[in-house]
Amino acid sequence: MDVGPSVQETLALVYRLQTIDSELVHIIGEIEAARAHLKGKEDGLSELSLRIDAEKRELLGLSREKKDKEEELRTNEHIISENKKKNKELKHSREIQAYMAEMEFRRDEVERLQDEILRLMETIETLEGTQEKRAAEIATYREELETAKTDLLERQKEREGEIADLEREKASLMENFPETLLDQYKRLKVSHKNGLVVSRIQGETCGVCRMVLPPRTMTEVKKRQKIVPCLHCQRWLYLEGEIEKGEKRTV
Repeated sequence: MDVGPSVQETLALVYRLQTIDSELVHIIGEIEAARAHLKGKEDGLSELSLRIDAEKRELLGLSREKKDKEEELRTNEHIISENKKKNKELKHSREIQAYMAEMEFRRDEVERLQDEILRLMETIETLEGTQEKRAAEIATYREELETAKTDLLERQKEREGEIADLEREKASLMENFPETLLDQYKRLKVSHKNGLVVSRIQGETCGVCRMVLPPRTMTEVKKRQKIVPCLHCQRWLYLEGEIEKGEKRTV
């Protein structure tokens, strides 16, 4: 494809356009990563809040269960106390046997309830300690979330200015591109995952795909009479150290 005597200048424009596109992708990716980080913090805070609420409900349920067990324990202790008063009045063996069976049952109940209350107290104590840790944890989460929000807003504002500058420069560059050349650039950019359209020759190889270039290709590039594509990856080739001169940024 002949483009006249300014092949080197044209490739420099393509190189700069490629650089701008790469920078835009990098900046937008950086902003999206920051947003994802913030979203992760928000999700983490939400999950922690749900966990705290669940633990509060569990703690409330255990406290109620403990209260019920304590009431049941008092009832059994009261029955034992009352039965002891009636013991002296018992005369018949059948009454005494019934009394002994009842007392054994009530003592077993008291022992069982005391064990269950003790277990509940230990569980409640552990949960209360966990709640204290959760409170500190959620305070840290909220602080980190606010910091992440502030950083994102500041970074986004800064990056939006950079994006606007790059978009203006890109628009200006595209005005100087022949339509057919611009169409080819867009197609090549889309067809390659890394978005690289031009490739620097390193030694006798394509700097991107690393394939060895035929001598004829090397000769055509050195003539600077037309844009020469790599036979392997189709990227436009240029000689090392030529079109990067004067670049303010790198790819």
